[in-house]
Amino acid sequence: MLTHPYPPAPNPPDLSRIRRCLEGTQIPDREEDTRAAVALVLAGAAADLSVCLILRAEHESDQWSGHVALPGGHVDPIDLNPREAAIRETREEVGLRVERSPYLGSLGAQPINRNGRSTGMLLSSYVFHLGEVLEQFTPNDEVAEAFWVPLRHLLDPRNAGYRPTSRDGVAYDSPAVIYQGHHIWGLTYRVLAVFFERMQLQIAQPVS
Repeated sequence: MLTHPYPPAPNPPDLSRIRRCLEGTQIPDREEDTRAAVALVLAGAAADLSVCLILRAEHESDQWSGHVALPGGHVDPIDLNPREAAIRETREEVGLRVERSPYLGSLGAQPINRNGRSTGMLLSSYVFHLGEVLEQFTPNDEVAEAFWVPLRHLLDPRNAGYRPTSRDGVAYDSPAVIYQGHHIWGLTYRVLAVFFERMQLQIAQPVS
């Protein structure tokens, strides 16, 4: 008897579950090595939330040029803390005003690696609930495209795949979630994986 190669996709976490799982993580990161911060901006119906992702514009000076990412960027001297940097960058990059929205909590800080090597810097991630409406974006010149990705899409193993890349001249495949032809991989994939782990869920992974 043939079996389907994909396990059933779990139900996405609803807003109350996310609040509960992130409870107690509302204090902003104050890591001295934090140099960048991103926002996980959630919106939509409480039981069918989506997250804002961006496609970074092609710029020679941007080492993550053309990658799918969460809105965010460098922590500047004007920012009181990394969370304020995530709020400011989200407003600048896609026009979403998350400073007016409920702050659900932090996912902590993760090391920023480049080509498999540590940069010595940390990325802090913060979760916000924008509301029930999937608001329109007003991208700046750093963003080629912005889109709302349903959490259920990120959990469905049928959407998992690989993104070909290389390190030191050696080709390999990095796990990814594919959305509208875009590969969500690398650091963004890891941040989203941590988010789902807090809910005791697993981001979509390729079936071996």
